[in-house]
Amino acid sequence: MFGLFKRTKIEEWEIQLLKRTISKLPNEYLDLINQINDGLFRNVMLDASDIKGYVSFGFHHDIYKKYERKKERAFKLTNIKVYDFVSSDFLNYEIYVSSGTINGYSLDGNKKRNIDLDRIDVTKFKKIFNDGFDYDRIANIFSKEEKDFLNPSEIYSVNINGFEYYHLKDMEDGDFIGIDNQNNLYKITHDPLETVLIDRDDLIKMLGG
Repeated sequence: MFGLFKRTKIEEWEIQLLKRTISKLPNEYLDLINQINDGLFRNVMLDASDIKGYVSFGFHHDIYKKYERKKERAFKLTNIKVYDFVSSDFLNYEIYVSSGTINGYSLDGNKKRNIDLDRIDVTKFKKIFNDGFDYDRIANIFSKEEKDFLNPSEIYSVNINGFEYYHLKDMEDGDFIGIDNQNNLYKITHDPLETVLIDRDDLIKMLGG
């Protein structure tokens, strides 16, 4: 991760694109705008997933706790198109939600984009649930007691500096607890961007047990 992630500051167009897109969706999604207006996001992290064009958000802990719904299924809003002046074409745009909060988005195209905030097409949008496929890949490394504290829909693969980790749980300020295939446990932070090895025996405690 070190040196890989260049931008951590949230740009205004990202906020406006989220809000304008969500405002075009059915009313059931309007609460997502409320959390943005309340100042949920603290920073961004780039290229932390094998999802093309994915950008994840770090959070302000007090705002995150206000909107967090631990057992709610993770999902993405997809089949959304936004117009880019640079490529003169519509790009695919997806919004990712976990535990009731927006945790990131993906946007096609190169990094020199110029999005037209007035040309957002949600006519064919879909809500697709993350049904824990990544969890199934690593379920065998957890004890029965640990599984009682895990939400499979929160567990997803994250690529950091060429190494694969699995997101287990968000912490304060958008940091999160992760684990690798060798059963090593980490605290993964946004600012500074680093992975810190922690005691594997502390997992239940860190999950809230």
